[in-house]
Amino acid sequence: MPEKKQMQEKVLYFEGAGWSGADISKATIGNCRIRTAFHLDDGRRVYLEIIGNERAKNSPPCYQWQYTGFATDCFYITDDEPNDDCNKHSIRLTDRRRIFEYTEKAILKLVNSLGASFTAVKVVPDLGGYRVFASDRGCRGPDGYYYGDEFQFDPETTAKREAVYKWVYDLEMQELKEDRAAGEKRFCHSPSGSDFPNFSLWVDEHDNAMLHLLRHFRGYNKHWSIRTDVGDTLEACLATMQETGLGKYGC
Repeated sequence: MPEKKQMQEKVLYFEGAGWSGADISKATIGNCRIRTAFHLDDGRRVYLEIIGNERAKNSPPCYQWQYTGFATDCFYITDDEPNDDCNKHSIRLTDRRRIFEYTEKAILKLVNSLGASFTAVKVVPDLGGYRVFASDRGCRGPDGYYYGDEFQFDPETTAKREAVYKWVYDLEMQELKEDRAAGEKRFCHSPSGSDFPNFSLWVDEHDNAMLHLLRHFRGYNKHWSIRTDVGDTLEACLATMQETGLGKYGC
């Protein structure tokens, strides 16, 4: 008998737009608020945003599951000028389609019900490199979005970025401890006595091999660029760390 052909995997990636450290994020699909843009089988473009909530004692009947998902935005992306796709091209969803269990399986069912044929949906980690909005277009028209069905997730590069994040996190925790002990007040400290790192690390919009690090000191900020395409080790990445101007945030 001839072997059955395996279906080629067709993954739709979502950006995590909420807090990945929230309990519901860790208990479900990796983030409590997700969004993406993608193409239907007929070529039309769609924007979709979903939030997940946990059922509470006083939750309304629509919370049929412990973790319930709500499609908050769903519309066709057009080249209208002026553009108001969110209002003019909204896709009407019945509650049966708009509200669902907050799982990858249920989200995949919703996506495919719009006229797509994906085999899986995945939420990209915080440093996975996918963002849905093109910052220089103001999410207007087809070129205002990056599409989750065109994104290529790179787990090895993501792991490098996460290693850099941990290095900065540990560095700031140590510096906060030393600063508090010395009473130097180089950093802002919590009145509670529990200090937390205060930095931003993100992937460059146009160069996936570039990381941006923004650190906040008392009264000023500093920005560094870090390459992740220089070797397999954290040390190789950190060797490229260079202070650069950001053009905003006072640095």
